Amino acid sequence: MKLQSIRDLRDKAPFKPFDIHLSDGQVLPVATPDHLFFFPNSEELLVALAGDGFRIVDATQVVSAGRGRPRAKSH
Repeated sequence: MKLQSIRDLRDKAPFKPFDIHLSDGQVLPVATPDHLFFFPNSEELLVALAGDGFRIVDATQVVSAGRGRPRAKSH
């Protein structure tokens, strides 16, 4: 998935929370724009998690991002 698509979700006004779905099945919620950071000149992003944690994610790990549940693939 292109990082620009995730930036667009973060920067859309008014902001609406969304999820980032990873290839390992994890779902990372983005509660506010301040919970998502992009590293300059990199294909990585940082998601601040609930509590004190965070996750650094390579763009190649991102399967999809959006609001609500991901749609099932049709055959």
